[in-house]
Amino acid sequence: MSLKFDQSVDAALKLVNEHSGHQYFDVLVTSLAQLIDADYVLIGELDLVSHQANTVSLWCEGQLGEKLSYDLEGTPCDKVYSGGICVYPRDIATLFPGDQMLDDFGLQGYVGKSLKDAEGKPIGLLVALFKQKDQACEDILGIFDLFAIRASAELERTLWEREQQKQISLLQQKNQQLDLSHRVFEHTNEGLLVSDENNNILEVNAAFERMCGYSREELIGNNPSMLNSGLQPKSFYDAMWQDLSTKGIWQGELWNRRKDGETYPVWSSISLVKNDQGEISNFISSFRDISSEKELQEQLYHQATHDYLTGLSNSFEFQDHASKAIAVAQRASQHIALIRMNIDNLNMVNSSYGHIVGDMVVKTIGEKLKGQTRDSDVLARLGGDDFALLAGFDSFHRLEKQIKRTLQLFTESVHTESGDISPSCSVGISILGEDAEDLDALMRNAQTALRFAKQHFRGGYSFYSQEFEEQARRHDKVENRLYKAISEGMIEPYFQPIINLKDMSVHHCEALARWTDGQLGQVSPAEFIPIAESTGLIQKLGELIFNRSVQVFAQLNSELSREQKNPVGVTVNRSPGEFNFSKGEMPTTAEILTQHDLSPDLVCIEITESLMIESPDEALEQLNHIKNQGFSLALDDFGTGFSSLSYLKHYPFDYLKIDQSFIRDMKEQGEDYILVKTIIQMAKNLGLQTIAEGVETEEQCRLLKDLGCDYGQGYLFSKPLPQKELFRFVRDAEAV
Repeated sequence: MSLKFDQSVDAALKLVNEHSGHQYFDVLVTSLAQLIDADYVLIGELDLVSHQANTVSLWCEGQLGEKLSYDLEGTPCDKVYSGGICVYPRDIATLFPGDQMLDDFGLQGYVGKSLKDAEGKPIGLLVALFKQKDQACEDILGIFDLFAIRASAELERTLWEREQQKQISLLQQKNQQLDLSHRVFEHTNEGLLVSDENNNILEVNAAFERMCGYSREELIGNNPSMLNSGLQPKSFYDAMWQDLSTKGIWQGELWNRRKDGETYPVWSSISLVKNDQGEISNFISSFRDISSEKELQEQLYHQATHDYLTGLSNSFEFQDHASKAIAVAQRASQHIALIRMNIDNLNMVNSSYGHIVGDMVVKTIGEKLKGQTRDSDVLARLGGDDFALLAGFDSFHRLEKQIKRTLQLFTESVHTESGDISPSCSVGISILGEDAEDLDALMRNAQTALRFAKQHFRGGYSFYSQEFEEQARRHDKVENRLYKAISEGMIEPYFQPIINLKDMSVHHCEALARWTDGQLGQVSPAEFIPIAESTGLIQKLGELIFNRSVQVFAQLNSELSREQKNPVGVTVNRSPGEFNFSKGEMPTTAEILTQHDLSPDLVCIEITESLMIESPDEALEQLNHIKNQGFSLALDDFGTGFSSLSYLKHYPFDYLKIDQSFIRDMKEQGEDYILVKTIIQMAKNLGLQTIAEGVETEEQCRLLKDLGCDYGQGYLFSKPLPQKELFRFVRDAEAV
């Protein structure tokens, strides 16, 4: 929802509130129809006896229409009356064939909401009808609710006022029938007050006594101004008396004060009564305590403008408050920053532990952020794992200190029933005046900076720079094309041979995802794999590469078997995002191997240590399960990150892959040489075989052989190969 659109909604609601009675409803349906582009909008009053709806106001195809009545049975409005709210994006005439009007007017979509009084009783309907499909959708429900709240209140007030007018008319007509009038006066649930021509109180009923806390004796002879709360200015009462003198009646909302000092809202109707000579003889006032209605309206407004989980402002409220704060800052030449914060690993928490635990993490972080936020700041949860903070600052040094404190809040462990969760946060910052002049641009630029932070130093922060724009556009293009590439199988595996350093035979081949796009050209895995992980596409991508790799090596080994040659295995990388610990799901099963007649002992699953860091116990359980299916396991990039020896001791790995950063500059008796030697010896002591990555020179190969490394992988032996070239390479290697 854009800022301009939100301002249009605010302006429309303000215009509606400037009217009352039938004009109120006419302006409401007109404004709502124009906002949501509806062909018809109506407010109907329910007649529960005849099961009919009588339109109070009707907007039809660009203008106000004549009022009408219609039976509810067989119409979508009957569903609304029964269920509260209904949305039908399309084919409404087909869904309700008994409603001939839908077909006559060529209507497709329908949104309807029941209008209820303060006690929850249905009193009317707010309905929007569309000739175009899919215009009626859940996106407009927030706006629809805001208008429905106002329509409900005004319709209830109108019905109440109608009833009160009947009562007042009865009192005026039966002024001589004191006994009957007294009974009506005393037994009505509304507070009634009768005053003389000077507005001194003559009589009140029991309901009024209960409402204000004063007894009848304390009130008689006094002016009603004794109940004045002081919350409404003198100009308000001047306008009230002006209406009474010119129209003979006033009605509206008052704030009174009880005897105990408590203020409370009432809906009041005051009528001026004249005698036969045309002189003022009395004022008759009725009062209805609307405290519960106010509380309900405030509750509904809070729900519409605040995040249900954290209690923070939602995006709608944030835009309103942030826009006002920016306007104030610009007038006062103050520094202000928009800070976008994103929980890096919430998707993994949700997939591993379930959404209940994920919600607990979000709620806890929201509470921590709220605890360090100043009253002048504007904080919101925009949705999912995304938070925003608009904060003033007097120096960049203090702003950076605040951002670092915020990052620290995100890294503190969250205690849950499933154990301690350690989230992390990436932050993007945009500065008012330097990066943007309005809220929309600040939000875009902060999001661009946030994306850069997540890509380049996750768990850190980045200030906006124009250089990020091109990177952001590139990221969006890759992300959009990635969905299509995965769904259409455009990403394929290439295979890099892993060579047995003793006899130089092909032992395994590592499957590596390669993508050439019709629009983007060749896209590096270093670019699209992080995007797949952040968008949740990694599981589908992993399945695609795994399944195709199994097919390729089933075919390869079938041909090798016919030629009486040794089999060759395949190594497939699996991302931590492919493991769903909360559901006990894992990315690799033996079913696909059975389909293609490939033995699991020819398949090695390669993972990184981050899987064990996130969920060590669950990881151990699932890795044991994979191992029990007959697969082998390899720990990738050993020597980088944490590289805890406990992984090697407690987890069922078969291979240890030495990261290429140690191989690249390895020289005999140098530091890297000593580290590689230590890793190989340690692996042998633990019964693990070693694979050296990034082998590019004969000297590196010689040193690795001397150190007792089992396998080598790198461009010295072969680059990653497509299927046909791989088959040829394997046969050539066998021939040698």
